[in-house]
Amino acid sequence: MSEVRLTDIYDNVSLKRGIVPGWGFSALLSVPGFELLFDTGADVKILKDNMELLEVSPNSLDGIFLSHPHCDHVGGLSAVLRINPDLKVYVTEAFPRVLKDKIKDYGAELVEISEPEELLPNLHSTGEIRCDYRGNDLPEQSLILSTGKGPVVISGCAHPGISVIVKKASEIMGESPYLVAGGFHLGSSEAGEIKDVIEEFQSRSVEKIAPTHCTGDRATGMMQEAYGDDCLELGAGRVLEV
Repeated sequence: MSEVRLTDIYDNVSLKRGIVPGWGFSALLSVPGFELLFDTGADVKILKDNMELLEVSPNSLDGIFLSHPHCDHVGGLSAVLRINPDLKVYVTEAFPRVLKDKIKDYGAELVEISEPEELLPNLHSTGEIRCDYRGNDLPEQSLILSTGKGPVVISGCAHPGISVIVKKASEIMGESPYLVAGGFHLGSSEAGEIKDVIEEFQSRSVEKIAPTHCTGDRATGMMQEAYGDDCLELGAGRVLEV
């Protein structure tokens, strides 16, 4: 079994019987000695029920990483913090004060991120990425994990643009990602823009991709055509091993 696993807990589609889909994203990153929840989906009950079915306990977590403050990525937060408040919660400095205060009120340790930062050995935040992508200047952070095969980049919604995130991750790590997974924010993109993203991935020698959530059917289909078996399917209940 691989030492690195990404378990998709909350997503737009379900790939496992009994797991409930919902618009949003949440995934468990499991590495030896550490478990980190990436985002929390939109709905407390769906997150809680899916975690139970996937045998993911809030008490087994060591931290929560929140990419950005949209409700479909932070809505399920209380499902975890009500049970286990003894966690570090990594947010960007741009998160609303009311949400930061809510996290602290549960008793969790709030960690505010602005610049690229090593959170743990082999685990980095890109820091706040701001880019006026299609008129959207929402700061967002993505997660980078160093593995024996190369960096793995996990994106929540890629509001700054997935190409911008991959470029930033490559600069931080000094090498191109092996795998880019998560929401790529291409749901309303035209074919030409999607093609540009695929060409950017290929020019950086990104070996595998796992688009989901807000990536969109058109973009996912084009990426499957371009990457073949190296375009990995993600959905709630799916486990990727690196």
